[in-house]
Amino acid sequence: MHDRRSTAFIERWRSAQNPIDLRHLRYVILAAEHRSFRRAAASLNIQPSAISRRIQDLEVRLGTPLFVRSSAGVEITRQGRELLDRTQPVLEELHAVAMAISTDACRALRIGVCSTTSPRLLHTLLDRLGSRYPAIREVLSEGEEQEHIASIRSRRLDVMIATAKSPPPPCHRAALWHEDVFAILPTDHDLATRRSIGIHDLLQHSFSISKDEPADEIIDALRWDDKQAAISLPIEVREVGRLALMSQIALGRCLGLCSEAATAMSFPGVTFRPIAKVFAPLTFSAIFLPDNNKPALRNFLQIARSLRFVHQDPPGRLALAPHGSLEGGTDGKA
Repeated sequence: MHDRRSTAFIERWRSAQNPIDLRHLRYVILAAEHRSFRRAAASLNIQPSAISRRIQDLEVRLGTPLFVRSSAGVEITRQGRELLDRTQPVLEELHAVAMAISTDACRALRIGVCSTTSPRLLHTLLDRLGSRYPAIREVLSEGEEQEHIASIRSRRLDVMIATAKSPPPPCHRAALWHEDVFAILPTDHDLATRRSIGIHDLLQHSFSISKDEPADEIIDALRWDDKQAAISLPIEVREVGRLALMSQIALGRCLGLCSEAATAMSFPGVTFRPIAKVFAPLTFSAIFLPDNNKPALRNFLQIARSLRFVHQDPPGRLALAPHGSLEGGTDGKA
């Protein structure tokens, strides 16, 4: 008798130290609904003994029977009904909160962009995404490529748009669109009178690239001419931002090279001209984790892959093409 009292005291002490498992309350609810441990277990695809044992543990913790057992099944006791009446609304509220948080997390798409990402293409992409999937909520974050890749690997971002050709594992890369390389010229420069500039025309001049540009990719794009002959251009990568470099270009002190993103800027005394027949145009890709199964990410990739950038006359116009492509010129002449 003394041993049984000691055991009961120990069980109650343990109960006071440990909170009730919410799964146990769920078992009580199902057993009360089905009036059977066996049928409740079948609804969860588990063994009846698992439900019986967990409910028995809960009865020991509470110090009162929750069910009357019989060969015909189980009937909930008055104490069991009181437990359900008090806890079921709380469980339903917890479930509703969890579903709301989960739904919001699935709809939120965290996108990393870089200074090299074309504003016009990004605007078109997000506009198309919002039109087709209005429930998706974009959360944009601007930063450096390496910073964004680290955020994707730690799952703080879902996807980034960048020129990264070989992201580190486990990141996956999906090519989205191509962009040309542009020359940044003073408006009174001889080359500014042309609609486009050949690669061999660049050999007669020195060019600078801002630290805000994908310098390595730009240099790679201009490494070969249209006949796949290797060429070496006088290019200097400078530790200055776009605005500082454009100020010097406007004063006629240097010429520059940039990605399409920079052509969205309006700067007095500066104009942009595309480099014709670039052997390897800048490729922008989506970088993401392959096991990210968010529907919002899949929808984003579907829309992004449908976009294509096309140069057309007259310059300076950007419009949606009929089949998910983009049409437009890229003259940023101020």
